Amino acid sequence: MPQNTSTYHQQFRKHLERVVLIDDEAFEEIIQCFSIKEISKKDYLLRPFQVCRYESYIIKGLFQTTMIDDEGRQHTLHFPHEDWWVGDFKSFRKEQESNMEIFAVEDALLLQISKSAMYQLFDISPAFERFFRIMAENAAMALQDRLLKNYSHNAESKLLEFQKKYPSLKNRLSQKQIASYLGVTPEYFSQMVKKK
Repeated sequence: MPQNTSTYHQQFRKHLERVVLIDDEAFEEIIQCFSIKEISKKDYLLRPFQVCRYESYIIKGLFQTTMIDDEGRQHTLHFPHEDWWVGDFKSFRKEQESNMEIFAVEDALLLQISKSAMYQLFDISPAFERFFRIMAENAAMALQDRLLKNYSHNAESKLLEFQKKYPSLKNRLSQKQIASYLGVTPEYFSQMVKKK
């Protein structure tokens, strides 16, 4: 068990309180439903055909969420990192097999909650239920933005947007990983970088 548990809990509380107000008693109810999980670099959080059993808040670390198309090409959906949530919510919610893989790009530390614990928490904590609803709304809007930009922006514009939105990831990812996120080949990405 990691030694700085109270520090991690406080980090998580600050994350929640950016959205909802939570008193000490309510936070204790919430945190009791979570467990801490360590994941080593290159280990998988989720593989295709597995059911996602936990929603996970990232205390530290970086993940890559990908899917493989019918022709065997890997497509990166996003890079969940500190202060984000990671998982396959559809698989988690519907208890069905995932078509995604999620693996650790760096050693990571998570706070995890199971579906049964989450739904119990929704019943006893209106603040957490509100937090999760707002988080789901924000995730849906972010996904919509990403889809629109994928269809309306060229690769160069998408790269500039990525660098502006995620400056802390630049030195934590390979060119190949960023190219996969942008939907271009590593060779094309390399040419773009040279042009800049």
